[in-house]
Amino acid sequence: MSGSEPDAGLRRLRHARERRHIAFVGRTSEISPLIKDIPLFDAKETKALYRAVTGPLRKHWIPRGTTGVTEFYSLGTAAYLDYCCSENPIEDYVKGSPRANKPLKKALGAMYERVRAGIEAEIGEPVTLTDRFALPGFHIFLGQAIYRASGAPVHFDQQYQYLPWGRKLDGVPPISFTMPIVLPKAGGGLDSWNVTPNDVTRMVQLGMEPDLDKVKETKFKSFHPYKLGTLALHSGLLLHRLGRVPKIRDDDERITLQGHGVRINGIWILHW
Repeated sequence: MSGSEPDAGLRRLRHARERRHIAFVGRTSEISPLIKDIPLFDAKETKALYRAVTGPLRKHWIPRGTTGVTEFYSLGTAAYLDYCCSENPIEDYVKGSPRANKPLKKALGAMYERVRAGIEAEIGEPVTLTDRFALPGFHIFLGQAIYRASGAPVHFDQQYQYLPWGRKLDGVPPISFTMPIVLPKAGGGLDSWNVTPNDVTRMVQLGMEPDLDKVKETKFKSFHPYKLGTLALHSGLLLHRLGRVPKIRDDDERITLQGHGVRINGIWILHW
């Protein structure tokens, strides 16, 4: 999918139902009402994205694994890895992101525009792509790395607070999103709990230990199944982790577009 081809998906968005701003409230259930699905790409288009990411863009994958055999990569830089966890965040993220963005823009320009327009149509406010930090990029898990990733700690997406935006944020909750282009045979999704950073703050004020693993045990876990080509949108301040699946095969792949958004002067800025 090139950056210059006509985008029929944008025309379809014009006929979408009237949108309203996302309300991140509601009861918990087997499928979380706190997560909104936005269908963006059909099966053929999603397969084209997969071929681009695993073909011409393969040389730009960044190894992220910590074991002897690397099975976890990213395509693009990510603030949680290259800024928050880096010994040299300015070089790795602030300066490194524009370099990493170039091949993504060239190969996936039409994808980015459809994602931007789809989120804008859903939330009813202006949305743009970052011109300073990392564009939304891809998590790439291969084989048993998928199973290991499902054991990662639960978390909130708060890395946006540490980035040097240079302007004051609007003070509204951020957004986070995931869009799979390939999933394991058994599927994939997001585990979440109706817990926010404000809940943790209240625990501290009451003299309680803010152990997220313990907190989540008091809440009902929701599993939101992903659909290929469909963007799952939620507040990054929802406690979550990569969803567990029953069985992973050695030939399984899990490749997902990942991104976040913050609002500055009424405009949402998508980044990773």
